[in-house]
Amino acid sequence: MRLLHLPLLLAGALALGGCASLSKDQCLGGDWRQIGFYDGIKGLPSAELDKHAKACAEYGVQTDFERYHAGRSKGLLNYCQPESAFQEGRAGRADNVAACPPNLQRDFHGEYRRGAEIYAMESQIANLRSQLSSNDDNIRSNNRRIHDIRTALDRSDLGADARKNLLSEFNRLVNDNNAMTRDNGYLHRDLDRRYDMLRLRLRDFGR
Repeated sequence: MRLLHLPLLLAGALALGGCASLSKDQCLGGDWRQIGFYDGIKGLPSAELDKHAKACAEYGVQTDFERYHAGRSKGLLNYCQPESAFQEGRAGRADNVAACPPNLQRDFHGEYRRGAEIYAMESQIANLRSQLSSNDDNIRSNNRRIHDIRTALDRSDLGADARKNLLSEFNRLVNDNNAMTRDNGYLHRDLDRRYDMLRLRLRDFGR
């Protein structure tokens, strides 16, 4: 089923800002069909209406159950599509397959699991990249300190104990840099391997 395109409702949905409950202005001027549609495209449970009703009751505004559920049903037709399910899983968001009509749940759940698999693979890649970046930052920091130590060792008035301590620190920093450089080599190879695995898996999924 093709995703629905309702520009006017989507524009209003964005204005709601993703809040679980509604502000006074949203309660007074809100279109309950629009509010329901927004909750639907987010895959929120029908119990979300209870939160809206409680929020709007404070301003003397009653909910329009019929219009809300009509809008939510249309929104769910977007949320419950396989492509949406894949993107939800790939983004690492929790699914709400139970909110989908029974005839859409199986396909939704299957694509969600595929997306979740890609999310896990991309998260591993992100972790490796983070480790590489951290090592590179530490190597640069160590190199700056090594440069300062070399400058200090050239001083003619440097005492024996100070020289000994600086040489010890110098050797430690060099060893640390060598270890991180070796580690980066392993990380780069692992990163390349995981990128290849990701590309293959995406191809398996027709993406």
